[in-house]
Amino acid sequence: MRDRIRSKTISRVTDVKSSLLAAGSLIALAGGAHAADLPRRVAPPPVVMAAPPVFTWTGFYAGVNAGGAVGGDFRAATTAPRPAALPASRAEVSAAGFVAGGTVGYNYQFTPGNGFVVGVEADAGYSDIHNEFRASANATGNVNGALKTDTYFVTVRGRVGYAWGPLLAYATGGWAFTEIGARGSVTAPGLIAPTSFNASIPVDGYTVGGGLEYMITQNLSVKGEYLYSDFSRDVRFRALGTQFGVRTGLDTHQLKVGINYHFNLFN
Repeated sequence: MRDRIRSKTISRVTDVKSSLLAAGSLIALAGGAHAADLPRRVAPPPVVMAAPPVFTWTGFYAGVNAGGAVGGDFRAATTAPRPAALPASRAEVSAAGFVAGGTVGYNYQFTPGNGFVVGVEADAGYSDIHNEFRASANATGNVNGALKTDTYFVTVRGRVGYAWGPLLAYATGGWAFTEIGARGSVTAPGLIAPTSFNASIPVDGYTVGGGLEYMITQNLSVKGEYLYSDFSRDVRFRALGTQFGVRTGLDTHQLKVGINYHFNLFN
């Protein structure tokens, strides 16, 4: 009897152990399947820092400028042919005044950052440069008058320079255009009344100079510039019933400041 009870007990214990092992296996399988469904941890992608853009002067720009003619001279001299009663005379007087206008241009920088820059620039505006003159020859007569540029002043120039980041130093040269207003009177022996003249004379000539420009923001720059310009032209007037010639001219030393907006269309 005891052996039978012991046998049944051992059988039940064995059945319980088998049930527990089966349940454990099922739980393990279920846990593994659930773990397989979970997303795997992946290392985050490396953070790549973008390099800052390299500064370049390449692009179109437009702006305004103003300054003064701080030196220079008007020139006027009688030339052949001229009436016998009109003495040969020459006048040269200092020129002073101001200029103001607008600017457009384009720069190209070969190597962004530090490097050579070439470009073209044109400016146009108003100039008021003037003075009066008086000339005489051998006490036989005299010429009184005034010369002025109460009109446009245009330059078309090339530029070449070197940039250190936002600072550009450059030389410039090209052609300039304006008008000289000449008025006055001529007195000579035998004239009952002075002969007067009043004309506006278009003149052109060369201009050269240089300057510094600095980019204060990504699109805005300021500049200081020096320009020397030399104009001349031969003209004819009619006096005492005949033609006489006058060679008129102007040279100026200008100091200008300006501000430009850079569009950076191709940067």
